[in-house]
This record gives sequence, structure tokens and C-alpha cells, in this order.
Amino acid sequence: EIEAAFSQGLPNTPMANATVRVVSGNFLTARPVGIVDGIDFQSSGLVRKVDAAAIRRAIDIGAVVLLSPFGFSPTGEAFNLTMEDVATSTAIALQADKLLFLTEVPGIRENPADPDSAIDTELTLAEAERLLAALPNAAEPADVAFYLQHCVKACRGGVERSHILPFAADGALLMEVYTHDGIGTMVVDEKLESLRE
Repeated sequence: EIEAAFSQGLPNTPMANATVRVVSGNFLTARPVGIVDGIDFQSSGLVRKVDAAAIRRAIDIGAVVLLSPFGFSPTGEAFNLTMEDVATSTAIALQADKLLFLTEVPGIRENPADPDSAIDTELTLAEAERLLAALPNAAEPADVAFYLQHCVKACRGGVERSHILPFAADGALLMEVYTHDGIGTMVVDEKLESLRE
């Protein structure tokens, strides 16, 4: 369905007669989650490796790379992956400048216990790690720590900025990228923070 949407001609728009190349494939190698605390996770998996060179080649020819939440083991088994794990692992493998999550939550609040407190628009990696350590483990996407843990992992892996943006806000991506304070929460590597000072 996503590939079909990219293939639409959209007459009477600036995209009329435009060709958007979409490339998908087995860019991800997966491994099984296995048995954790006596529970067999069967076909659930984790990203083992990202073929960053192949993704870069596809980007170099002007294609949009579409990654599905499926990975394959070296023995040919298919595993379900979480989209957050796929996005984080890919951003780290590509050493991306930014990782953006469009999420159910509006961002990280200055006081996570108060749902009416203001959104903290910028957290250093150290601040995000301290906050994550103080929060309960995330079980579902609406939990405060759910996306924050992936932002922290990405920044530790060399991604300079990771963002948590609300998908319910129209134009959230544009507001985050093109306004000074943005709309969601940005987790930045401390190197950027010291440079900014």
C-alpha cells in the first residue's frame, strides 16, 4: 500500500507525472528474541545487522528506501521486528544526522508525572539517561520511556539528534525542523550542547 501511494501520479498537483523510486528488500538481518523469563517469543526478533552500504547505494540513485518490520536470519527464518528497533538500528548504521519518531505522545514533559506540564523541547543525552533510569520500564507506546529509550540508544550510537514528535499535530515535522523551539522533544548528544554554549 505504501509503494502504491508513492506510485500515484496525482494529477493537478506539483507531483503530476513525477516518478518516485521506492526500493525495499532484505536490508535487515535478524536474530530471534528467544526465551526470556520463561516466555518463548517464537517469531519475534531483534535487528542483528543493517546492510548500510546497500541502503546508501539505493539513496545515491535517488530512491526512497522502504524498510518493513521484518528481518531474516542467515538460515532464512523470518522474524517480526519492532519499527522502533528497525529505525534506531538503521539510523545508527547509517550514522544519520537525525532520527525522528512520529508518536502517540506529544513529547517528554518537564514533569513526566504531570500530564499538563510543558513539553521539554531539548534534553541532553545525560539528562535523557537520568530521566530514563528514573522512569518505570515501558510496556506500550503511550509510556513516557517507550520512545525515549530508543532516542537514548540512537544518541549513544552516534546519531546527533533524535526527536519525539506528535503525529496528531498537523505539520509537526515542519514545525520541529523549521522553528527555533520545535514542537516535540529533541535528545541531543552532549557534544552539540557544549558546542552551542
